[in-house]
Amino acid sequence: MTSRPNVLLLMCDQMQARRMGCAGDPVADTPFLDSLATEGVRLTQMISAHGQCVPSRASFITGLPPHQCGVVVNYGFYDHQNRLNPQRDRTIGQVFRDAGYRTVYFGKCHFGLPLDRLGYDEGIDHDTRRVADDEAEARGIGHVPQTLRRDYVAADDAEDWLQSYEPDDESPLFFTFSTNLPHPPFLHEPRHAVDPAALQLPVSYYEESFASKPAWLKEHAEGSHSAGDEVQARDELARYYSMIAMMDEHFSRVAGQFKRLGLWDNTIVLFVADHGDMMGAHGISKKGTLPYEELYNVPCIFKLAAGQNSVRAVVDDVVSSVQLAGALSTLAGVDAVGAFPHGDLCSLFARDQPVAEEIVFFEHYAAYWGIHPFYGARTRDFKYVRYFGDADAGLEELYHLTRDPHELINLADDAGHADTKRRLAQLADAWWQNTGSRDFAWYESATFRSNQHNAQ
Repeated sequence: MTSRPNVLLLMCDQMQARRMGCAGDPVADTPFLDSLATEGVRLTQMISAHGQCVPSRASFITGLPPHQCGVVVNYGFYDHQNRLNPQRDRTIGQVFRDAGYRTVYFGKCHFGLPLDRLGYDEGIDHDTRRVADDEAEARGIGHVPQTLRRDYVAADDAEDWLQSYEPDDESPLFFTFSTNLPHPPFLHEPRHAVDPAALQLPVSYYEESFASKPAWLKEHAEGSHSAGDEVQARDELARYYSMIAMMDEHFSRVAGQFKRLGLWDNTIVLFVADHGDMMGAHGISKKGTLPYEELYNVPCIFKLAAGQNSVRAVVDDVVSSVQLAGALSTLAGVDAVGAFPHGDLCSLFARDQPVAEEIVFFEHYAAYWGIHPFYGARTRDFKYVRYFGDADAGLEELYHLTRDPHELINLADDAGHADTKRRLAQLADAWWQNTGSRDFAWYESATFRSNQHNAQ
């Protein structure tokens, strides 16, 4: 009888879906991820529930949309202090711990809560780990900015823990390794140098006019998060590729310990990013109150455990990150009754083609450039966005993704697409209302901003 599978969760921060060799990117240096995709299943249309770190991660570990678990913005932004309430909304760590798994976490956590409250009994939250210059020099990472040094240390710590681990069939591993890479500050990692002059910038860097789009989108492109001139934009992209390569190396080290221990074949592996980065698209750097694919389409690879199979090696079904916690519990045979009500996406492993009607939902609230909350619907062909802040009420965006993959033409006021807009608006509104949403006044209330709603 095969023992229960282990689970290895590899999460990174701010990575676009297509920045991998296995996704056809000729520049990306990602040998581990490419190998993982060869062994497993790559999901090309994984849509993050949110385009910002904390809400996306909160959604991932609870299997709930950000507004449903009460975390809609990074804590600290505009006096919002949103944090999860794990006593109310079960996390994936709690589900696996309750099922007898040994739950371990190393790396970036970004929840503002102790690991044990999130369901992890062992490991280190490296969010507050400061690596002094003398330690950094001793480790050979003196060139690395402080907030990224933690990743290098986390990889060492995770590897050290696994080197002393003794497998136990009665208590399989649920092991999370989470990196800040390739989140800024961007750096050139000398071990993975990339020539900026050889890189191509996105089509939308050159062709975006922002006609018929919300005014602040152009302000983003011309403000403090502008991608800059071509030299600056290519240099940032080169740094991004370099950091992705280093992230891939860290993942390889952790996975290597599972292989050394003889656990690899019977381990479910999930690699996913919390959200993406504009990386010059539409003339914008980093992230923000933006609905674009560069932020929401994230990389996702599953490696199934021994005895589990997928009909397809590359799956282009449109799916949501809200379903990933449910997928891991289903694949592991873990009882998650009462948790993860939005499904588990596991049926796609048995299908040879997408279902007829594909639709997922996403949201955003606020970022560096202001509070411009929206929610939207994403199908294979279209993306619809509705803004609901007091200053933005009535604003909408609609993009035909198959004809306009760079999202340059807002069709929200195009008469020829009125029926499509109406249908997607109705679906998005129904999802928003049926999943416990509130109005803008509530999200800006002292009760919500102080996190009292999640402290009960």
